[in-house]
Amino acid sequence: MPNKPRTPVSAGLLWIYSLLTLFVLLYMTYNSLRPKNELLSNTFGLPRVFRLDAYRRLFGELHFLQYALNSAVILLAALLLVVLLSSMTAYGLGRYQFRLKKALMLYFLVGLMFPIQLGIVPIFLLIRSLGLLNSQASVIIILAAGISMPVYLLTVFFARLPKDIYESAKMDGASEWKTFYRIMFPLASPVVFSICIIMSVQIWNQFFVPLIFLQSESKRTIPLLIMKLTSNLMYTLDLAMVASVAATVPILVVFYLFAQKILDGVASGGVKG
Repeated sequence: MPNKPRTPVSAGLLWIYSLLTLFVLLYMTYNSLRPKNELLSNTFGLPRVFRLDAYRRLFGELHFLQYALNSAVILLAALLLVVLLSSMTAYGLGRYQFRLKKALMLYFLVGLMFPIQLGIVPIFLLIRSLGLLNSQASVIIILAAGISMPVYLLTVFFARLPKDIYESAKMDGASEWKTFYRIMFPLASPVVFSICIIMSVQIWNQFFVPLIFLQSESKRTIPLLIMKLTSNLMYTLDLAMVASVAATVPILVVFYLFAQKILDGVASGGVKG
């Protein structure tokens, strides 16, 4: 079935939204190069001078790279677990028929509707009983448990694959595990790639979970640094601008570079053939 063309109204709304978002990003980047006194006294006026002092303070006094390293460690570990757990779960759901299959699919679909905040109390008690409070492992485990969207996309993809591929592998003597990681998983690489990018943005910008489970400043992530800087904007407005730019621009650049692959992967995992 051919895709329906966008109407002028929907296309216009998308353009307006995109331009507003781009304006905010450019304005934030522009203001990050201005000194604090000029930001407060001449917020919307033309700049008198551009300076990099706030960037020097961010990377020097505030140890921004330490926060970035913490965020990167959590991102990579959680992403690896998400891919492993969701791909194996989705493979079983997509390729086999069993009694509770529909119930499990419903379970993962419900997981898309409810935020983690609803269950934070029992999760906190469980993490405390495991002795993982104030540990990056607690954040990694909790974020890696959010596999509802990856499982759904990969399940649809695996279910659509021709059965001939699976049967050929079995005829060649491949075990179930070898069939999965040597044949099925590589075929799902477009969907996996899209999941990695989408989940990377969510994990990188995650604020609530690190706030609850990371008490030590040395273990905290970039969103928590930005929160600290925005708690008293009259004194740290310039640093808040700089930190926001340093945290936002890299992930947006990555998202922009791989936008088409993301769309292709989501289409592969979400559209019935």
